[in-house]
Amino acid sequence: MLPTKSLLGDGLRRPLYFLCLLLTLCHGTLAAAEPLPAAQDPVLLSLTGKIGVTNAEGRADFDLAMLGQLPQHEFNTQTPWTDGSHHYRGVLLKDLLARVGAADGEKIRASALNQYHVDIDWATAARLPVLLATHKDGEAMKIRDKGPVWVLLPLSDMPALDTKQHHEMMIWQLRTLDIR
Repeated sequence: MLPTKSLLGDGLRRPLYFLCLLLTLCHGTLAAAEPLPAAQDPVLLSLTGKIGVTNAEGRADFDLAMLGQLPQHEFNTQTPWTDGSHHYRGVLLKDLLARVGAADGEKIRASALNQYHVDIDWATAARLPVLLATHKDGEAMKIRDKGPVWVLLPLSDMPALDTKQHHEMMIWQLRTLDIR
């Protein structure tokens, strides 16, 4: 039997291995730098401020389909503003921030359609499962139902979050997020 020899040779095998390892580890960072396509349908949510990926002048605009292409999360919860428990689905705030290459900031200013706004602490957004809900009980949320995007926390699963402080950050009819 003849001995086999690597096509790369021993001198190239180790550097190539480390290059592949580096690319694998950086995949999340590279994914955030991928271009963001333009919104094809009405824009539901715009991100501004310290972001690295845009699809409009100085901002990243998302329609419902674009938000739906991001990793989806869901939970059932009761809220002070609804009767009974409902099933909510959407994208986690931290996943959306990663997609637009948001730089570490101090806070995120969340503003509603009616100009109401609240500041969400950056550490809170990173630590808690802050859901940008787009669906309630399997249906896309409408403006009259606190949609099309509602910032929610799993209050039923995490009763410690059922406080006035956390209720204040659960802004409905969300329109913009400004990373500061």
